[in-house]
Amino acid sequence: MAKMRTFTFYDGEETKTVEALGYRRAVKSFQNNTKSKEVRVEWEAKKGGIYEKQQILPLGREKKLGKW
Repeated sequence: MAKMRTFTFYDGEETKTVEALGYRRAVKSFQNNTKSKEVRVEWEAKKGGIYEKQQILPLGREKKLGKW
């Protein structure tokens, strides 16, 4: 069975925790509820390492949709 991971989003003044199967799914579920352009994300990997990343929002198909 797949392991749900806990992703913590720091949006300047607010902090939100999201449970998801992967990084991309977590960011997509978070970006629907915020108007921020950038967010810091922390999560723990399967093997126990703690990772942190600055993510520019929105995450998605911008390049593909922009070609038409």
